Parts: sequence; structure tokens; C-alpha cells
Amino acid sequence: MCGFFITGGEQHVRATKEGQEQLRIFEEQGLGDKKFFEGDEIGMADLAFGSLAWWLPVMSEIAGVKVIEAESFPRLHAWIQRFKEFPTIKETLPDRSALLTYFKDRRATFLALAKS
Repeated sequence: MCGFFITGGEQHVRATKEGQEQLRIFEEQGLGDKKFFEGDEIGMADLAFGSLAWWLPVMSEIAGVKVIEAESFPRLHAWIQRFKEFPTIKETLPDRSALLTYFKDRRATFLALAKS
């Protein structure tokens, strides 16, 4: 799902589409019409996939793509918003600016390695 982040050019476009196909399955078969993956309350599946809510938008921003847009993934987008606003989760989220710095460095490393 993160191929868009570690590639450039034509591979970048293909990896973005492949990641979105995976997210579509995640949204339709995993989340469905539920508020959280296991129903109305956060459960183990939400916690297992919870990092998606915080790091994927940061990685997408750095890579210059919009992987999860509200129009394309309305249920998944809404889940991300609910998950991030859940009090216990909100209190423990890492600093966004630190993540931006970290992932900018990681992407630069990946792209440099791909060129060599």
C-alpha cells in the first residue's frame, strides 16, 4: 500500500492506483457501513489499522498524491476522522510536524536508493 511513497515516475502512478484498489477492499469489505470496524465502538481491528489514520495522510502529502479523498473513499475517510477524534487516540497521536520531517527524510532515502 505504500508503494506510492517509495517510488517515482510511472511506478509512482501505478503504485498509487494499486494502493487505492487495496483501500477500496478495506473500505467495502472491512468497514462496510459500520462506524468502526467492529461496530459502534473502537475494537482491535481499529487499533490494528489505526496508524493508517495518521501516517497515510502525511505520507500522501509528502509524495504529492491524494490517496484517500472524501469523495473517493467516504466511509474510510469518515472512519479516519472518527478514529483520530476518539479521546484516548487523540491524546496519544504523534506530533504531525515530527512525522513530516521523518517521512520526508525516508522518502528522499528511498528515491535515492531507487536511482542507484
